[in-house]
Amino acid sequence: MKIGVTGHQQREGIDWRWVRSRIDRYLAGKSIIFGYSSLAAGADQIFADAVLDAGGTLIAVVPMEDYPSQFKDEPLREYSRLLAKAQIVQLRSRKPDEGAFLDAGKWIARNVDCLVTVWDGEDAAGRGGTADIVVYAMALGRQVHHIDPIKRKTADI
Repeated sequence: MKIGVTGHQQREGIDWRWVRSRIDRYLAGKSIIFGYSSLAAGADQIFADAVLDAGGTLIAVVPMEDYPSQFKDEPLREYSRLLAKAQIVQLRSRKPDEGAFLDAGKWIARNVDCLVTVWDGEDAAGRGGTADIVVYAMALGRQVHHIDPIKRKTADI
């Protein structure tokens, strides 16, 4: 099964251990897993690590050239660690803008059976945010597994 992720990088009130436990629970029922992630800080990196721990294959969808320049400190170290364990899909964008992130999210949504969303249910803060990708995936008819890290609820939508 091909499963992608979209979600918050950071947001006040998120217990990332709880998020990880819900991702683990969701992946536990799956047999062969291919996990698609842009490896952004937060939800993407947590999902990627969970895929690897579940014995799945990680597919890193790199949205732009020089993507590592978007990271600092621990998220950069985690990005590098995960990237070294992944098969890589390099998208063609040359500059870091919202369009590159939107393209990566849409690419993931088009290429998976199911999208895991770590999302508070609010509108996107900018173009290419989690809400945009959820709407796009649903329009494609993808299964969406919603993990709401604020209300601490999960649902298939």
